[in-house]
Amino acid sequence: MPNHAQTHSNKIATLPILETEKELRKFLEANFTDSLKQLIKVTVNIMIKDEMKTFRKEMTDLVGTLQFNGYYGRNMTSTFGEIKNIPVPRFRENPVDFRPQTLQIFASEQEKFTKLIEQMHLLGISQRKVKTLIKTCFGIRISTTRVGTIHRQLAEAEETQINTQVLDDDFEYLIADGLWTKAKGYGWENNRAVLLCILGIRPNGERKIIGFRVAREESYEQWYTLICSIKKRGLAGKDLKLVIADDTKGLTGAIHQLYPKVSIQLCILHKMRNVFAKTSHKHKANIGEDLKTIYRQKTKKAAISQAKAFCKKWYIKEKAAVASLRHNFELTLTYLEFPRELWVKLRTTNILEREFREVRRRIKVFDSSFNDVASHERYANTIIDYLNKNYPAARSRLHTNT
Repeated sequence: MPNHAQTHSNKIATLPILETEKELRKFLEANFTDSLKQLIKVTVNIMIKDEMKTFRKEMTDLVGTLQFNGYYGRNMTSTFGEIKNIPVPRFRENPVDFRPQTLQIFASEQEKFTKLIEQMHLLGISQRKVKTLIKTCFGIRISTTRVGTIHRQLAEAEETQINTQVLDDDFEYLIADGLWTKAKGYGWENNRAVLLCILGIRPNGERKIIGFRVAREESYEQWYTLICSIKKRGLAGKDLKLVIADDTKGLTGAIHQLYPKVSIQLCILHKMRNVFAKTSHKHKANIGEDLKTIYRQKTKKAAISQAKAFCKKWYIKEKAAVASLRHNFELTLTYLEFPRELWVKLRTTNILEREFREVRRRIKVFDSSFNDVASHERYANTIIDYLNKNYPAARSRLHTNT
């Protein structure tokens, strides 16, 4: 019989040869995790057996002695991975259909597991990647269809509904814009839909998306319906100073109708893109510099003077570009009426565009397509609620100390 020293020596001899620190770390992590799994497995078994013994003692006078009859295996999803074949004792006869409360551990861990899928979904990890990660980390095979189903069930249970929340009237700025996405199941032209969004900014700089709508187009009717809904929910616009928006006729018309006393700032980046779209390739660089010169001016009068010079210079060579610049041009200069330190924030819809980039990335989880308006709205609500709480920073710096 080998002595203790020999046994210890044999155990050491069976250890793998680890040549790098990375290999050592992986080996220790794997063994540590396996040890924790085994500990959980033993602990759960002891808890269930102890609970069943207590129950058997309490029930002896009513049904006689309950006899144990072996075990059956249960798997549990834990934070350390799947723990397979936990031995769960059972009674030979179970006249009262007793179920150990310890088994609720399985249900609670399953809830954590599905919540993990939801969070990976919201972080923009594709369904196929979610499936791969689940298999790698938990040893569980789950179909991409099941991943989508779990997310839908969680989204339907989501308490926060953006479009039904009561709003207060403590907003100074609104930013409105639309994000185009694919929508294969609607029967709409080009299989596209637009997600119309309105972001509100409070006097202290805090911001959140306060309303959205899935629409077929950026029409007056669609924007009017969305803006009207936020007004009915409480945003009367008493302290509203400015609405920053794209140069869309339907949008500006709806703003004028519902908030007639509020100024409008058209996004200068949208304006420049529209001008570029009407410009021939050979003149794009020069026209780009001239447009920058217009929007570098310190006063509205100077900017208008530069715009007139632009029109005079390019009227013959780039007539369409000139017409594009002149359309609602003065509404792109409203920011000059505000404190200079706010200009860089007030003259574009960039604050909302940054959130759109995150929405677009997360929507790719569903291959940028939806089968119906309901699924589109449900997923948009979940993403927007997540962004309102987590991304980006809570303050937009659209406020001053004055």
